Amino acid sequence: MKTRNFSLCALGLAAAIALGGVTTASAQARSDTRIPVRKEAPPEIVRVDTVRIVRVDTVTVRGRTDTVTVLRYDTVRVKEVLPLQPLPGWFWGIGGGVSVPMNNWRNSTKDGPVIQGMVGWFPRDSYFGIRVDGLYSWFSNRESVCPLCPSPRLGEVNADVILRFPLDRRSHLNPVIYFLGGGGADWFSNFLPFRNSDGTIVTAGGDNTFLTFPGLGLTVVTAGDGGTFWNWNFGGGLDVKTGPLTWYVESKYTTINTNNANSHYWPITIGLKFQ
Repeated sequence: MKTRNFSLCALGLAAAIALGGVTTASAQARSDTRIPVRKEAPPEIVRVDTVRIVRVDTVTVRGRTDTVTVLRYDTVRVKEVLPLQPLPGWFWGIGGGVSVPMNNWRNSTKDGPVIQGMVGWFPRDSYFGIRVDGLYSWFSNRESVCPLCPSPRLGEVNADVILRFPLDRRSHLNPVIYFLGGGGADWFSNFLPFRNSDGTIVTAGGDNTFLTFPGLGLTVVTAGDGGTFWNWNFGGGLDVKTGPLTWYVESKYTTINTNNANSHYWPITIGLKFQ
């Protein structure tokens, strides 16, 4: 019995030793095998910042502060440059006014109305031009000298050279000042003689010269020859535009070579020019 128990213990011990050897060998074999290890890179961190920019305008009105959005408007003044106003080439005009006898002629003859017609030409924008005009004057007799005398009449045709100076061609008025001078021919009807300061009796020839003139203290005055008299004249004027119309005002001193001495008068006219 004892021998049997001893044998069983020995077999159990041998089996345990054998099993431990196998386990040790397996562990040794397992320890000799390399275990691969992979090192992971750390994740990339991206930082996003949001910046909010706010513009605040503060306006204080009577002690109260408000935050408002201000819109700014700039007003720009642009000076308008007007184009140059045209100057006339060909033109014609009509007008009227008064004829004023000058010097000693006023002793027998008074002022009277006058009408005027003209036609002229400037080469493009030239300062120089030419003009032909005609005038007809209705003078009056001086009643204190010869109450029964008829009223004198005078017809005249002139050819003049014109020199013009534009004052402001960018203005809508386009003012132009001008000077003129030349000569012409005159025809009298019922010319009333007068006495110059040196005693000379001035007459105008032709059938219509008044020969008997009580105011001169003479009964008969020699009429002389011919009915056409020459003159020379000079003067100036101003043109101004108002819309499509051009107004003018003008005066010129005229000297007529009447018999024995010259007769002087000054027509002053205003009217319209068309171009």
